[in-house]
Amino acid sequence: MKTISVLIVSVLMVAIFFTANAQQSTSKVGNKPASVPTEITPTPKVYVSPAGSGSVIPPLELEGIVGEIYIGSDWPKGNVTLRNGSNIDTYCLRYNILDDQMQFISGSDTLAFASPQEINSLSFNGHTFIYEAFQCENTIRKGYFEIIEPGKNKLLLKRIVTSVLDETPDQPGFKKYFIDECYFISKNGLPASKLLCTKKSVLTAFNDHSSEMEEYMKVSGNKAKTSDDLKKLVSYYNSLE
Repeated sequence: MKTISVLIVSVLMVAIFFTANAQQSTSKVGNKPASVPTEITPTPKVYVSPAGSGSVIPPLELEGIVGEIYIGSDWPKGNVTLRNGSNIDTYCLRYNILDDQMQFISGSDTLAFASPQEINSLSFNGHTFIYEAFQCENTIRKGYFEIIEPGKNKLLLKRIVTSVLDETPDQPGFKKYFIDECYFISKNGLPASKLLCTKKSVLTAFNDHSSEMEEYMKVSGNKAKTSDDLKKLVSYYNSLE
């Protein structure tokens, strides 16, 4: 009789064990997210510094100004021209400065162009971008640039995230992005090279017409100090070609 009692207790304990495990398994499955996070095709980052460690750095010590990491954050409809001559005008576009990606909406997903080298240009909200090779120290890289002055020789703008401040106690989940703007000159058939807002940089970039450029700067009073100055200088340089 005692043996039968022990067996009954053992069977009950085993039944309780499996019931508890089954309930736990069901709870874990039910806790899975209802939706899968949107995936974005990764592209190489350019000049992007790693996120901060959480320490607060005085803004005056950081390069660049606080800004939005998206150009076209409201997803305007744009025009994509491919190198084969075809056009796509049905995409809603935005440029992600942090990841150097041109992104678009497909259904409910946010995607990035996986083969940007096939793109000739992208335009939206008065901005026109190209995917261009450029000189970065001793290497050649590729990335997106906005065209500031078109022509045979183009003045290009590269926006760069220089610093990221992580959330602060009074603003949980908030990130502050510091963005710098760098100008490049793209000459036909050559990787784009950096163009500083200085007379020396301009004359070096346009050394094949340095005397004409120097005379133009003297007569016009152009000091090569602003982006508008650089636009006029590139426009004049193109008139000499």
